[in-house]
Amino acid sequence: MIDETETTDIHTLPIDAQVISLNETEYYQIDEADAPFIAEIRGAYFFDRNLVTHCCELTGSYFLMHVSDCVILTDAGKELTDEQKDDIYEKYECNGGDDIYVHCHTIDRLIENAGRFEYHNYGETGVSYEDSDYDEQIEGLREHFCGNAYV
Repeated sequence: MIDETETTDIHTLPIDAQVISLNETEYYQIDEADAPFIAEIRGAYFFDRNLVTHCCELTGSYFLMHVSDCVILTDAGKELTDEQKDDIYEKYECNGGDDIYVHCHTIDRLIENAGRFEYHNYGETGVSYEDSDYDEQIEGLREHFCGNAYV
């Protein structure tokens, strides 16, 4: 994370690539027929931990870019046929997703208490800004994470 006392331009800092998975079940309208088979729905997000945004408030936020969604099945859901599972996955995982801002302290707390599949620290990318600018690197990383399951 950026030391607030430094005056470094964000576009000269290396990208601190992170992927985090958030439980977003409460934001879905799950059909009654599907509810017994769905334990939770998780959204995976990519962000640069070196980039903090202040959204008209003093508390800093990370800009989380949506990567994918993943349905976690209950034991009953695991017993479904492959076709039935695919129907559930298609219904709940293929809706796209929005990029969001989340307060840094919330994400930092989740990172400190991360479980096995909730957080991936990719660290500095090692790509020079002489090779490509910040936005190009971020877009390349986002495409990479969208093409690979991380939840």
